[in-house]
Amino acid sequence: MRKKGLDILRAIAVILVLFRHSDLDNIIQHFGWLGVDLFFVLSGFLISNILFVEYTTFGFISIKRFFIRRVFKIFPPFYFFLLSTLLFNYLFNITTLNWERLTSELLYLQSYLPRIWMHTWSLSVEEHFYILFSISIFIISKKNLLKKKEIIITSLLLLILLSFLMRLYISYPHKNDDSFGFTQSHLRSDGIIMGILLSYLHNFTQWSKKLLKNKWLIFIISGLLIAPGFCFKGGGFFMNTIGLTTVNLGFSFLVLLSIDLEKYLVNGSLKYLKIPLNTFCFVGVNSYSIYLWHLNSKNIIYSFFSYNPLFMTIMYISLSIGIGALMSYLIEKSFLRLRDYVFSKKNLH
Repeated sequence: MRKKGLDILRAIAVILVLFRHSDLDNIIQHFGWLGVDLFFVLSGFLISNILFVEYTTFGFISIKRFFIRRVFKIFPPFYFFLLSTLLFNYLFNITTLNWERLTSELLYLQSYLPRIWMHTWSLSVEEHFYILFSISIFIISKKNLLKKKEIIITSLLLLILLSFLMRLYISYPHKNDDSFGFTQSHLRSDGIIMGILLSYLHNFTQWSKKLLKNKWLIFIISGLLIAPGFCFKGGGFFMNTIGLTTVNLGFSFLVLLSIDLEKYLVNGSLKYLKIPLNTFCFVGVNSYSIYLWHLNSKNIIYSFFSYNPLFMTIMYISLSIGIGALMSYLIEKSFLRLRDYVFSKKNLH
């Protein structure tokens, strides 16, 4: 069952990325780079929650089932996007084919090696997470360690600290640089790990229920933790180190608050915002394909039009959502239906 609150956060994440890659010079554009990290926190929570719920329900985790479901979800939209855009560029002599970059894209090594598209490095980070986490959690469950709360929570906190220390190590020599960027999976993993930690606490402890008794306090704390992203420049030393950690923690609290948003849409204080929030849900449901196609959509707009930045941004974002939603229904959802059919026929476990 889909959670509307999480779909709304997906929509916020992809809209932030769209604004980041626009030519507007405003606070949303400056903060937009963190939309990717919001995606990471969401992915960490959602993917780990699938496996944690499977374990608490059935007492085991099927790694084969997990991988097959991920393959149907992730690979078809990405490879269709990659190959179709490459074919288009090749036929119209826009770019020459670079085999090293193509190999990097095909093997999901974009976070470490040169790539064709600027934004696909984040897909590599997530794919590395899917592989490493699922194997790790499969082994942990086999060893009956998943319910050892002290061990699991301490391990996750240490991994978050390790990710921070690695970022500090690589960023310190560039502390006086105006901007220093990095995309390597091990340096951008703490958001994902925070999502996993949140999911573990949600499934195996009463911690989340206790926190949600003070929703407004959690909302304020979340806002304070996210605030550095608005106050400090992306790529600067502070945001590369402490800032990114605090923002990811703030995103984690937002995810926690969004889990049960449906009841507020039905009979709570947000029921009058149902229509605009449902629009956000639509964007969130199709956010993967929107993210894949947004830079290609921008290239199309800038090839045919030349107006002021605001008009170009509206056109580019509109086309990104339109093409992304279309590709979501044609490719992504088609393969998801095929996946459900295969699972129903084969009874895969």
